[in-house]
Amino acid sequence: MKIAIIGLGYVGLPLSALLARNFEVTGFDIDASRIKKLNAGESVLSEPGLDELLDKSISSGKLHFTNNPADIAESNLKIITVGTPYEERIDDVDYTFLDSALDILCKYVKKGDVVALKSTVPVGTTSNRVADALRKGGYKVPEDVGVVFSPERIVEGQAMRDYEVLPKVIGASDDRSYEMFAEAISTLGGKIVKVSNPETAEMIKMTDNYARFAFLGITNELALICEKVGVDVMEMIKAAKDEYPRNSGLLIPGPGVGGSCLNKDPFILKSNLKKKGLTLRTVDSAKEINYNIPKHIADLVIDFRPKAKLVAVAGVAFKGDTDDTRFTPAFPIRKELESKGMSVKFTDPFVMSVDGVTKDIYQAAKGADAFILVADHSAYRDINLQMLKSVMGDKPLIIDARAFIKRSDAESIGFEYHGLGRL
Repeated sequence: MKIAIIGLGYVGLPLSALLARNFEVTGFDIDASRIKKLNAGESVLSEPGLDELLDKSISSGKLHFTNNPADIAESNLKIITVGTPYEERIDDVDYTFLDSALDILCKYVKKGDVVALKSTVPVGTTSNRVADALRKGGYKVPEDVGVVFSPERIVEGQAMRDYEVLPKVIGASDDRSYEMFAEAISTLGGKIVKVSNPETAEMIKMTDNYARFAFLGITNELALICEKVGVDVMEMIKAAKDEYPRNSGLLIPGPGVGGSCLNKDPFILKSNLKKKGLTLRTVDSAKEINYNIPKHIADLVIDFRPKAKLVAVAGVAFKGDTDDTRFTPAFPIRKELESKGMSVKFTDPFVMSVDGVTKDIYQAAKGADAFILVADHSAYRDINLQMLKSVMGDKPLIIDARAFIKRSDAESIGFEYHGLGRL
């Protein structure tokens, strides 16, 4: 079996490196500069373990990167991993990248091939949009070319591990296509979960992130309630879940909803169902709560330090131990504080792409009236509070949006402490 991965982003690049341990893999992307960097051994993603495996796979000759579409012709399993962003203006998926990938793929597909889609799409896309593109190219589906949908379920920052241990859901047009894709994907590790068709697999992907978005909305609303009724939300959640599986859906509250998946997938599902005459009301409710949490975090500073001049914000990335700033809550927090005349200084150990950001947390906090902990970087679990206080201004305020800092530790050395849903 020879495999082509079309789209070398957060999903496709780790997948190509892992599959190249057992197969000959061609990684294709239209971004020529990205291909040049990859072939030169340069890092393009902050993903633990990825660079080492890429070096090994390239050196072995099993992995090749290209921006020449003709190079995917020899592969008989072609996996699409391009972006499918949600476009709020049209309340639908932007299919530009997927359609471009299909245009390229259909020029180099051949009888006996299997085309697998891992991009997040509305239910029905594989059996319609993908299969229709193949039919327009003169192929019968699944007699000539089979189609598969297998949802991407990895978490950025731990993609290599996730690919190796998480269950792989596979919905195929026919048994031959299922068997070919399962043969490849089973080499990664983890359980194979076969479902009856691509539509079921697509719905599972929608459910994964719709449910998480809704659960986050519930948990964040509980945090707001706990602040008002004098209950520590972290103590409450821990006790509520203790050997009581009915509360397993409770998550940890946070400063907002960052990243691509949770900011598009629930709305893709809502749009998809709207076209079928159904209304997904819980998405709007969760959106109202989750999208207002950054303002609430900023309001804690405004309420407790209304005359603050400088605020240090620790964490620009939306997710811990990554450099990804897509939909990060740090930006709306900064916007809200600046609207009140406050200056904001960012610090982040991974993000260097934002103007004025510094890696040094204590440098960023120098002279600050308030300190907000936003990202759940592992390094932030060991902040030296004594050093932090020594560089900040008089009567320093800590706003802990991640429950990383103990109130007693902060208050014992002179901080005023407030957290999301914390006593």
